[in-house]
Amino acid sequence: MPVVVFAGIVVWQLVAQQRAATERRLIETARTQAAAVEREMAGTIRILQALAASERLEQGDLAAFHAEAKRVQQSQPDWYNVILFAPDGQERISVLRPSGHPLRRVTDTDSFQRVIATRQPIVGNLLRGPIDGPLGVPIRVPVIRDDTLHGVLTAIITPERFADALFRDLPSSDGWTRTISDTHGTVVASSKFQQSVGQPAAPSLLEHTRRVTEGVYREAMVDGQRGYVAFSRGEVSRWTAGLAVPVDALDGPLRRSMLALVAIGLLAFFISATGAFVLSRRLTLDIEAAADAAQGLAGGALPQLRPSIVSEVRGLGDSLERSAQLLADRQRERDEHLAHADTARREAEAANSAKDQFLAMLGHELRNPLSPIVTALQLLRLRGGSWSREHAVIERQVNHLTRLVDALMDVSRITRGEVELSQRPIEIHGVVTQAVEMTSPLLEERRHRLIVDVPATGLVVNGDADRLAQVVANLLANAAKYTPTGGHVQVRARRDGDEVAVDVADDGQGLSPDLVPHLFDLFVQGPRASDRREGGLGLGLTLVRSLVAMHDGRVEAHSDGPARGSRFTVRLPVTTARPEVAQEPPTARLPTRGRRLIVVDDNRDAAETLAAVLRERHHAVKTAYDGPSALALVDEFVPDVAVLDIGLPVMDGYELARLLREKMGASAPAFIALTGYGQVHDHATSRTEGFQGHFVKPVDVEALLRTIDAGKDRAGAPAFT
Repeated sequence: MPVVVFAGIVVWQLVAQQRAATERRLIETARTQAAAVEREMAGTIRILQALAASERLEQGDLAAFHAEAKRVQQSQPDWYNVILFAPDGQERISVLRPSGHPLRRVTDTDSFQRVIATRQPIVGNLLRGPIDGPLGVPIRVPVIRDDTLHGVLTAIITPERFADALFRDLPSSDGWTRTISDTHGTVVASSKFQQSVGQPAAPSLLEHTRRVTEGVYREAMVDGQRGYVAFSRGEVSRWTAGLAVPVDALDGPLRRSMLALVAIGLLAFFISATGAFVLSRRLTLDIEAAADAAQGLAGGALPQLRPSIVSEVRGLGDSLERSAQLLADRQRERDEHLAHADTARREAEAANSAKDQFLAMLGHELRNPLSPIVTALQLLRLRGGSWSREHAVIERQVNHLTRLVDALMDVSRITRGEVELSQRPIEIHGVVTQAVEMTSPLLEERRHRLIVDVPATGLVVNGDADRLAQVVANLLANAAKYTPTGGHVQVRARRDGDEVAVDVADDGQGLSPDLVPHLFDLFVQGPRASDRREGGLGLGLTLVRSLVAMHDGRVEAHSDGPARGSRFTVRLPVTTARPEVAQEPPTARLPTRGRRLIVVDDNRDAAETLAAVLRERHHAVKTAYDGPSALALVDEFVPDVAVLDIGLPVMDGYELARLLREKMGASAPAFIALTGYGQVHDHATSRTEGFQGHFVKPVDVEALLRTIDAGKDRAGAPAFT
């Protein structure tokens, strides 16, 4: 009985699946037929559009255009007429009527007015011509010159055009009936019943097409048979392709096959029941023994099977024995793999820690020599001496090297999740303005023309203004570097659904298709000249993608190919919150007297150049190059502020600050860290140790001076009031 029930379920499912497949095939056929109608109409529209672009029509030579239109009409056997209407609906030319013959007004005003309103090609419905003329379908295209509608060109197509195109090559004896009906439900073409052309389609078809654009249902056919009816509506013309197929033509073979399958299943049931009864007694004992052996295998014991008269049971016993051995081997291999995986994990963690330490040390060691160079350049500017071209070159290259170090450190911090965003509602206009200011020297150096099209208000996102400005600045810098001198760079922002889209485009060297998928990966760069004139480490776009992702956005790259420019689009979620009004920073008050400062740095050049800059700002400055020298120095020179390098020999800056506090007590100075270590935990450590500021080399002297001026006197009172 289970076999019979199972066979019945299988047969029922097969019938259901076959019926569903039949319906899908019928809908697909109707859809193909509708697409063929669309193609026929599209071909006619293209011919009409070409005729509408005639130079004779543009020159106003209607007689010549009449002749040209007649030639086109004669080349299309199913074109009944070609008519040119004025915008008010009056005929200007009719191929069927010679020049001078009285002309008529348009009769199908519905499709005509739609052309006038939309200025797009329109397919009308099947109509009969005036004074018992033939049936025809008007296909209309607008005649537009200089964005002005001058008229409507119409071709009257006979229904035979669609019948010939769609049904000509179909067999007449396949039992299938195909129809085409217009938007009013009037039959335009039929593969079997030509007398139905011009008549309304079947009421059931009209009822179904009013509800959905395509489907299939069962219906009694004209000859009384039950049949499948499938239909599909075209997307452009909105005409409906219908298809009627007798049920027996599709389901008959399947039904007969299913009956045969049921009969075979019943026969197989009786044969198997008999065989099962005979063999079951012989198999029961051996199977019970095999089950006991398998149970023992689950408990880890080796299976022991007695000899069996059934070869399959003997094979099962051999398999159980091999399985027991394989399980033991797999257990041993699993333990070894777990040990290897644990070792690999520890090695990976150690390598990652070593990488972080290396990057921190690399940043420190690179910033240490940069610091005196930058400070010396600032000192030259402060002294007002002549600023030579060589000085400008040094400054430009030092700034470039500083940006590379900052980018490398940024990537390291982002990959470790140490970057925190200060997010608030902001206008994109302010972000783009800040980015343009950051990159304007590079754009001016390359003499690029920059176009900025960003609304001042209305594009609000929730983000960190500085980090988003860094994103746009990186994209602008890339555009400037990879665009030849005198090129064009554009920044545009717009609302796109629930997102704000910022486009940075250029007409530079473009991108190859194989580069685009990997463009945002770490250290990936496009093809470079042998002199690497563009520079860079391939970090900028990695930073862009990471920072945009932290804002719940995404960035996309597009290029039409090499030498065809590129476009980068940053998409950020729109926020409905109102942007905060930026507060003007308070004007810093200059100190009424100079401070007493000590600068402690084991890099003598860095210490001396910074001291010289501070002296130019009227501060009294002493320098030391290690902790013990600084401790001895305060015996004769009591400072208001101590600027300490953290990575000092003998003792680090934190230990030196603690010893100075112990030694000087209430007279201890305010402490400022000046170091090559700039990671998040370095800033946190300096705050914990009581430092009032933490500056990363090379130092921004103006920011350092503001912090010095905001410090406290040795007595602990505010420095200036």
